[in-house]
This record gives sequence, C-alpha cells and structure tokens, in this order.
Amino acid sequence: MLPIYNQENTAEKAVSVFKDNSTDGHLGVWYERFYTYHIFDNQGDLIADIDTKKAAKIREKENFFTEFWGKSGQRQCGNTSLLKNHAMRQRLLCHAQQGIATSYSNTWQIAVGLGNSHPLDNGMLWHPTLGVPYFQGSTVKGMAKALMEKWGADPKLIKRWFGSVNLLQSKHYSASLFKINFGYEIDENTKEELNAQATGSFIFLDAIPTKPVMLVQSIMTPHYGKWYEKGDTQPLLPEVQPGDWHAPIPVNFLAVENSSMQFGVMPRLGANVTDDETKQLANIIAIALEHLGIGAKTATGYGRMAVDKAEDSKLQKEHDAFKEEEVARIQEQQRNKGKSAERIFLDDFKDHQTPEVFIFYEKVMSWSEEQKLLIKEAYDLIIKEPSVKKDKNKKWVERLALLVAKLKNYGIDIA
Repeated sequence: MLPIYNQENTAEKAVSVFKDNSTDGHLGVWYERFYTYHIFDNQGDLIADIDTKKAAKIREKENFFTEFWGKSGQRQCGNTSLLKNHAMRQRLLCHAQQGIATSYSNTWQIAVGLGNSHPLDNGMLWHPTLGVPYFQGSTVKGMAKALMEKWGADPKLIKRWFGSVNLLQSKHYSASLFKINFGYEIDENTKEELNAQATGSFIFLDAIPTKPVMLVQSIMTPHYGKWYEKGDTQPLLPEVQPGDWHAPIPVNFLAVENSSMQFGVMPRLGANVTDDETKQLANIIAIALEHLGIGAKTATGYGRMAVDKAEDSKLQKEHDAFKEEEVARIQEQQRNKGKSAERIFLDDFKDHQTPEVFIFYEKVMSWSEEQKLLIKEAYDLIIKEPSVKKDKNKKWVERLALLVAKLKNYGIDIA
C-alpha cells in the first residue's frame, strides 16, 4: 500500500486539511494514505544496526498513532447529517422490500477489518464515501449463517436462505474440468440452475453507523510473534516455537467504541419467503450479535452488540413521519392534477382559512397587474417596516403578508 502523496510538502498540506476538519473529514483516507512510512524507509537505509532500525520503525508508528488520535487517545469519526440521511434511505429501502432494519450498539469495543493490509500491521475497513468503519453485508450474512450451522439448523433451510457456493465463479472452474468431474458438457440450462441454487432468498445490507462513532486505541499482546513470522519456513528453531515463555510484544490497533449501527435484511425479489421467515432471520442476527459477536477478536469479547432501543425508536419515528409526508404529497398531487396554480392556491385557503380571509384572496386574484404592483409597493413600504405592529390595519397587513408568501410558494411572485 502506497500513500497518495509522496512529496513531503504536499503530504503536510493534505494532513493539515484533515486536522482542521477532523470530525467531518474522511479519516479513512488519512489512516490509509497519509502514513508517511516512505520517509522512514529513506532514513532507515542509513541505519546499519538492525535493532536501531526496529526501534526507529516502532517510534515512527507510535508517532503516527499519537498524531492520528491526538492527546486524548480517541477521535470522533463521521458526519452526523450524512450518516443520518444514509440510515434513513437504507431503512426506507429495507421496509419497501418488506424487510427489517434494526439499530444495534456495541457493549464493548469492535475490531473492524483488522486483517486488512496496512503498514501499521493492523488495518481497518472504512466506508468509501461516509468515512466510517462499517461491516459489509457479506460479513453479516456469514455471521448469521455461522450461528445457524452451530445450532444444527436444517441444511436445506440454510441453503434456501443463504444460497451455496457458485461453482461457476470458482477460480478453479473450467468447462473441461466440469466434464471430467461430472461426465457431461455444461450447457446454458445447467448454468442457470447452478446460479439459481447459489442465490439465497435474502439480501443482507451493509451495517453502517447511524451517528458518529468514537475511535479508540486498543492493544493486543501476541506471544507467538516469531512463530507467525517464521513458523512456516523454520519451524524447528527454538526461538520460533510457540510458547507462553516468550515476551509479549504490544501491538496498537484501531477499535470502535460508542457506536450505533443499523443492520438490515430483506427478501430478494422473487424469493418465496414469508414475513415470519424474515422476522426469524432478523432475530437470528440479533442473537448472533449478542452471543457470537461480529468482526475480529470475538473470542476475547470484541464485537458484541445489543439492540439500541433509543436510536432505533428515533429512526423509526422519523421513517414513519417521512412516509406520512410522502403519502400526503402524492395525494395532494393527485387532487391538484390538471388545476392551475391560482386554483390550487384558492382551494388550499378555502380549506384552511376563515370565509372572510378567503373572500379577501378571491378579490386579490381578480386584480389587474397594476393593482398587483400596488401590493408589492405596500409590501415593501408597510409590511417590511418595524412600524407594522402599530398600524391600524394590522389585520389587513397580516393577511397581505400571508398572501404574498403563499403566492410565492405557488410560483406567483408579487413580492
């Protein structure tokens, strides 16, 4: 992995942008591309002593972590508005497909994408546009499937829900190898059948935070470093043998804390599943998150999550309100189909205002262009002035102000 900017002056300018906008900026770009280890490599060539090189490398990593986290050892990550909007769109999509979306918060730290390649030994999986740690839908799918297999669920049900390995997409697949193994040529019908069998009945959405998360420094202390490094090539060396007598070497890595992520599952189009099956699968995801965990280091307690009732209720209320507004908007469009803007305007006030006010607006709509210019003049000279509160015709002025604002909404700008 190479940094985007190899020139030191350009790198300094780029990093300064992220420092000034640490909350809204894409921290993943900083973490993945602005680690200037190439500078150490250039300096490291001048260091003859191997132990000194190792110490310098460790010091360089520690400096990067200190700069990334700051003095507090933690950093908030994610834009509130972007995450909220994405969560709402995802929830609307999920519910439109008769799926279920639920928010979960972590009971302890989460390690996301720890095995990803990175010069600091441990990476993190960042969302490409939102700039926050997240779990891909395939990870959620694998977690749920692992729990069902552990429970000893019906293999046919597992295959129907999750699908199976697609032989045609295997890197070892070839038409000639297929004939050798199965004794006949593969045709288009067989390909379609294999593809259908490999497709599960459910779609698992990416699990993405619904609000900014806190990134913290976590530490692992592997005892078998030499075994991991040389065990496959020099397994008989005494210092390579795995054992608890080796001195542990602390390794820093990024972890997620104080997060709320939305997990969504929905039936695939054309899949023959019931609402009860969707609910069962959603419950399986909840149980898997609580007992198995998600991400790396789940055996040591990382990745445990529970339903975030407060956040989930908040998102559901906003979801329901949006649907009501959308339904009302569509109904209004249908009612007003074929009507002129003036007629829509009058019908609106006829339904919501008193008869006196409606008569007033009926008269205004019949005025000539010259008379409407007088309205504009009155609006500029009277309504905008602070003395409007003392005006004897305050009631008329209020009606006029309401008229001007409402007409503007319907594309009739007389103000």
